[in-house]
Amino acid sequence: MRILLAVGCDSYDNKPLTQLHGAENDAADIFEHLVTKGWGEYDKARSRLLRSPTLAEIQKEVAAILFDGERVVEFTFFFAGHGGVKDGAYFLCAKDSDVGKFSVTALSMTQLFAWLNEAKVAQTNIIIDACESGGVVHDISTLLNPTVIGKVGSLALSILAASGSDEYAEEVNGSGICTGALLSCLRGDTIVQTTRPTLDLVEVGKVVSEALGDGHQTPVYWGINLYGRAQLAKNPKFSEGTPHITEALASFTPNEAANDYIRANADKIWELYISLARGFDADQFFEVLEPICDHFAMEVSIAASFVEGLANTFGPRIRQYGDLYGEAQLYAACAASLLKLIENGNFADQIAQDLIRRTVQCVNEANEALLSQLREDKYALLAPRSGFADLYFLPIRVLSVLGWIGAAAQAAKLVGHPTLLSKTVAVDLIELMLAEYSQSVVAISDEQTPFYVAFAAGCDTLGCTEAAELVSGFLFSSLCDSRGQLSASGLTGDRALAFLDAKISGDFSEVDDTLARPTSLLPALILHYHGMGMADVVDRSMKTFDHVNMNLFVPSTYRNFCDVVIDGVNYSYQVGHSVWCVADLVGEWKKIRIKIDEDPALTSTSLRVGALLASLLRPDREAWFAFM
Repeated sequence: MRILLAVGCDSYDNKPLTQLHGAENDAADIFEHLVTKGWGEYDKARSRLLRSPTLAEIQKEVAAILFDGERVVEFTFFFAGHGGVKDGAYFLCAKDSDVGKFSVTALSMTQLFAWLNEAKVAQTNIIIDACESGGVVHDISTLLNPTVIGKVGSLALSILAASGSDEYAEEVNGSGICTGALLSCLRGDTIVQTTRPTLDLVEVGKVVSEALGDGHQTPVYWGINLYGRAQLAKNPKFSEGTPHITEALASFTPNEAANDYIRANADKIWELYISLARGFDADQFFEVLEPICDHFAMEVSIAASFVEGLANTFGPRIRQYGDLYGEAQLYAACAASLLKLIENGNFADQIAQDLIRRTVQCVNEANEALLSQLREDKYALLAPRSGFADLYFLPIRVLSVLGWIGAAAQAAKLVGHPTLLSKTVAVDLIELMLAEYSQSVVAISDEQTPFYVAFAAGCDTLGCTEAAELVSGFLFSSLCDSRGQLSASGLTGDRALAFLDAKISGDFSEVDDTLARPTSLLPALILHYHGMGMADVVDRSMKTFDHVNMNLFVPSTYRNFCDVVIDGVNYSYQVGHSVWCVADLVGEWKKIRIKIDEDPALTSTSLRVGALLASLLRPDREAWFAFM
């Protein structure tokens, strides 16, 4: 059951609380849209609209909704009126509230959260259009405790607050400006997204915050949810049919056994959430997520809902720290984690496709932001205070960006939403990077291979094959200079420095443990040169790579492509032994390609894209199926 409680308080009995003129209007407008007109599919008999109620009246309605009658699966609480922070807690002011006695005359958010926990509400949306409402984050600590993560309903919460903890919430023409922006999204006047039939509060909050962020108040949005997506309302801009709020939400809420397992992993989940302040770490993320997905392998709906919940929870947190491609990497990791569960059309497939769309959208936003930064400062890609280390890491960083652009282009095309990625922005960014960083397009690590493969394949979709030829030329030339010597994937610190020293001197005899033996970048370049019709260029240089070992790895199935260790076949060749010219490798590649195409898993679009994304997140494997 879905229930809405909308409270608007214009009238106040005690000074200094002043009379308002738009709070009741706001509550009524929200109630009309979501309940009366049916856009929220909330229960009309049990949903309530309160105009300037006393504290006792609010408490009575909350208690009746949460504890009387059928269990509430999704509860949305809207409040417009006065509010404030006192002693580190946030309070909502009822008609009879007294600022000198907030703890006994105003609604404490801490108390509301405690009620929600006790009632075990599966999903909760809280919308507050009041001054200092960003202060509600002070009370979130009531819920955000590792000992309660995993309890049913305790961490399925989305919040939109109209202003920062030190800001006023403005009214204009009898309506709060935050509620006005919210209703614009709910009615479809402002587009939030067009690919899902429902809107969740976090994604709406993001749009509202961006719309009002340049004014005198900055809405705060936040959400944490381990069990799927909170469905605030139907999406009037859904492009694929009539929007509808699924009635299957309860079936995706973990049963007690599933809940116990999630609770047992609570500390790891919480640590992962906190660690996002330091940036997104794909290996750390998979280390926590993969065992949980494996545990629920036979309960696809629970596993997929859990993954979606992590995406909805972690995405906004990553965004606030300004890592340009971090949010895209998160959604990509969530999609990749579902590889073993995807069957065409099942719930995991649906969630994966949505996560892929979000990945592409975030790559597009990151492209726009990076393009703007580079136009203002051509050194924007340099790591702050990196110094000498960037001689090693900058070439990897440059190719990584190119790889994500190429992967996003392929993903958008494969999932049938090519306009999610702006080709104009992508191509402009590629061209600017090649203009400013051509000397950093250097073959330095085998870690670059999956990014190169994704970029080269994506350039066909983007219509910028000349850029792929340039990148291939820069990489091949530098690889010739080092006689095919590359570092292994994942070098850090002293080992990376040792490799740099060897590369500068040309003597690699002392750094055997840092070298990629065999390499995957050389065969990728050879095959791409063949595809460009330039095999003769490589043939003339082949003696440079005499005795260099090459490898192409093909997994037994791409369903396991995100695993730390993958079963499969290594196709290994040595220049000057089994391969003397381009034609030799191409002949072998044709046989390998047949093996790749025999994997039935690749008939699934979302699995195919998920595997491609997995190769960028764990760059010790290549998505050869995307190549040539």
